[in-house]
Amino acid sequence: MGGKCLRGFGLLLAAIAAVPARPVNLAHAQTTIGDATAMGLTGSCDKLILGKQKLADSCSGKLLNMSYPDGRVGFYFILDDGRIVTFSGMDAPNPTPDTDVVKVDKVIMGVKGKPKDPEVVAATGTCTYGNPYKGESTVSCDGTMSNGQRFSARFTSDGKPPT
Repeated sequence: MGGKCLRGFGLLLAAIAAVPARPVNLAHAQTTIGDATAMGLTGSCDKLILGKQKLADSCSGKLLNMSYPDGRVGFYFILDDGRIVTFSGMDAPNPTPDTDVVKVDKVIMGVKGKPKDPEVVAATGTCTYGNPYKGESTVSCDGTMSNGQRFSARFTSDGKPPT
């Protein structure tokens, strides 16, 4: 596993602690942590499947997006028990001005009781997402992990500005 992913996971833990409990109504709310930019969304986790694991009922209703200067992007689905499922990949060209695509190359699953030792699985797939500054938006990720199992996730924001 690359150092950037481990560092990103550590930065994520700090970012989660820094996200305010109440939404901040700023036009373009983002937090800079080290060399990464973080943005939090609230809403509903409509689907979260890793192979045979169906985790949507365990989602907290919070999603964190981390962007790095090298073009790597991560979508962090935060579970009620403190675990985090991340879809990580490289930014791809925008299909429209208000949508973007990430080419997923890793799925990272936080291991309960071992926050600094996540399970990292190579993957192939995409995450697409809309502009969260224009109201309700969706993050949708689909693909296949290197173990042959499929992954699928869908998060719909509540339309509130990112924090």
